[in-house]
Parts: sequence; structure tokens; C-alpha cells
Amino acid sequence: MSSPLDADFDIKNGIIDSETPPHTELAALYKQSFAYYTFRVRLPSTLATIVASLVKDKDELLATYGADAGADIERNAAAVTQLREEILINGPLLPFEGKDPDTQMWNAFLEKLPKEKRSYFAACWLYSECYMYRKISAIFQATPRLSDFDYFREQKQTAAKLSVDAMLAVAKATRQNERNSDTFRQLIKLNLWGNRCDLSITSGKQVKPTGNAFEQVTDLESKLLIDGTAAIWQAIDGGSGDGIVDIIFDNSGYEVYTDLILAEYIIDKGLAAKVRFNAKAIPWFISDVMAHDYHWTLQFLADHPDAVLSELGKKWQRFTAEGKFELSPLEHFWTSPYEFYRMREAKPALYARLQEAQLVIFKGDLNYRKLLGDFSWPSTESFDTCLRGFRPSNLCTLRTVKADLICGLGQGVAEQLFAKDKEWMLTGEYGVIQFASK
Repeated sequence: MSSPLDADFDIKNGIIDSETPPHTELAALYKQSFAYYTFRVRLPSTLATIVASLVKDKDELLATYGADAGADIERNAAAVTQLREEILINGPLLPFEGKDPDTQMWNAFLEKLPKEKRSYFAACWLYSECYMYRKISAIFQATPRLSDFDYFREQKQTAAKLSVDAMLAVAKATRQNERNSDTFRQLIKLNLWGNRCDLSITSGKQVKPTGNAFEQVTDLESKLLIDGTAAIWQAIDGGSGDGIVDIIFDNSGYEVYTDLILAEYIIDKGLAAKVRFNAKAIPWFISDVMAHDYHWTLQFLADHPDAVLSELGKKWQRFTAEGKFELSPLEHFWTSPYEFYRMREAKPALYARLQEAQLVIFKGDLNYRKLLGDFSWPSTESFDTCLRGFRPSNLCTLRTVKADLICGLGQGVAEQLFAKDKEWMLTGEYGVIQFASK
């Protein structure tokens, strides 16, 4: 139900009461788009949650960061509240101040945006949503005491703790596995469906993975709209075994655990000599993995009273020490507004590094949006076309569908899905595993 407030907002900001037209950037300008709902409801809720947690955890923060942090807590709570108000009135996307390593990159990007597209609802959804998360980071970075505080840390760690039963079941089921295409494809699918536990889609509300994960892989087969696992296996099985696989992380908690299970298999079965993990440089889309989340996850497992999980955590710590698992150097491109087809020009060193890999695995919905650009492609457009020349290596994307863009579907598939459920693209119920060879 629209409120009169909505009607006033829509008129004032030129909101168009339609879905995103074909061959157009996704934007909150279109009232029937998920982007509009995101900026009217989801993101204001995320910001309110950050403010509430600063108030709730004040004593703990003072104990950790010192009594002087009290002023920072108040300042940041006020600034995040102000940011929420700016979004709710479709405020402008202003240049960043300060000396953060990516300030110049962001400001150069914003300067090139057409003036009429420099507000939350008028800009491409990808740009304005990334801008909001970068803005929160800027608020905290500017404070003397809380500059390195991860305001999403507690939510991420809670997500991991809620996943222990599922983690244990997966660990037990994967200790004796074989090197073959069937096992690899099962693990890829396990990893795909691990992406359903995404805090940003629920504005931070916890989702507990339940049931037998491998039974779910079988049960969810009908929900897998594109299955490129056979081609991924060929790309990795055909190598010499001394190559590199890059994984571009998405969520912490259960999902990063399934990333590590897949990476362990790749190393143990001699499919590659090294798996490089690409984490986010700043707190991002609530549950995205930062370097400290990676180390925390390994330690959480190593310290677990269950021997199976404890052994696993210690093994992965050993792999990290030996360089079989490697956290790539922090790279601000992953938290920039740029689509990946612009990587070669915007960050040539990163593109060159991905070219060293025999396979690059992109995890989750946001990475998918950056691979395609937030653009309303026809659902049948080929994945190759939508990549717009981004082809550093063999690459694949494991994505549960949580935003209204997709490509590579067969004729009539999207129409059938819409007939069943007009919101099928937003629920995380469906998934795609798409592959492109270099």
C-alpha cells in the first residue's frame, strides 16, 4: 500500500510508476523495481539497525576502545541517522572527503556521472547502493577511536554460530570424498545454495541454515535455472594441478564455510596448488567477508569443542600458513561502484592478477550485478554478451537470485516463473551457475 507520503515523494522526485524498461540501467527511479523498494525500505532499515546497535553496545565499545570513544559513538549514531534521512529525501551523491585509499577513485567516478544522475534514486542502483555502504565507512573512518570498528561484525559472527549444525553435517559428509566430476559438481552446488544465507537481503535479520545440505542440493535441482558445473569441472580438471583458483568472496557465516570446503577439495584433490580469496577492504553489504572475518572463522572452528570442526579449522589455518590458501592483498576495487567490465581500465593490476588464475569464481548476487552491470538485459541474452568483454580467465558465477536482473535463460523460462510467482527474482529461491571460458 502506498502512503500519501509516498505519492508526494514520487511526484517531487520524478519517480516513474513502472518496472525498469528493457535495455535501461536499474534504478530506484522506477517505482515497481526492487531498487525502489531497497531505497525506500531495506536500506533505511539497515541504517536504523546500525544506530540501534551503537546504542545497545555502547558499554562494550567503551570497554574495547576506551572512554574517549563515547564522543565517537554519539557522533557516528547522529551521522548514520542523518545519512538515513538523506536517502529518504533522495539526497545528492556528494564527493568524499578525507585521505582513505579509495577516495580519489570514488570522486573521479562520481564526477563522471551525469549531474541529473547524482542522487540516490536517479543513479544506477548499483552505484547508489555501493555509495551508501562507502558513506557509512567514511563516517566511521573519520573518527579517532572507531575508525577500524566493523559495525557488522557481531551480525556476521552470530550468523556463523547459528550455522554450526549445518557446518558439522557438511564436514562429516566431505571427509572421504573422491576426485571426480560428480563430487566436484555437488560441492559447487552446495556452495551456491550457501549463498541463500545473506544478511543484506533481510536487512540484518538472521537466517539459520537447516537440514541436510546435500539432500537440499538434490531437492533444489529444479530451482537451478542454469547449470554450468560440467564446463567448470572441465576447466579445472584439465589443468596441470599447479595453477591458481581465485574466489571472490561474498557472505560470511555459513557461506564462507562452504567456500572453504570447496577450496579444500580443490587443494586436496590436486586441482590447483593455491586458492586465493578476495575479501572486502571495508564493512560491506552487511555480511560480506573481510580479512578479519576469514581469520575469525578459522579460529572459531579450531576452538570448537567438536573434534571434526576443530580439526578442520586447524587444517585450514595450516593451509593458510603454507600458502595453499591465500588472502589476496586488500583491493578497494571490490568496494568501488565499478562494474567488472571496467576493471581492465580502472584497475589494470587487479585484472592482470586474475589473468594468472585458471579459474575465477564469483560468489553471490552483488558480484553477479557487477558482472552484468545493473542493467535490464533481456532474460535470454547470453552471459558472454552481458560480460561486455570482461574475460581475464575462465570464470563462473554462483548466484542465488535476489535482484531483478538475469541473463542466459531459455526462451519462455522467465515468463513461466513470473506466472508462478511475480517476485521469483527477489527471494533467493532460484539459482544460476554460469560459466564463460577465457
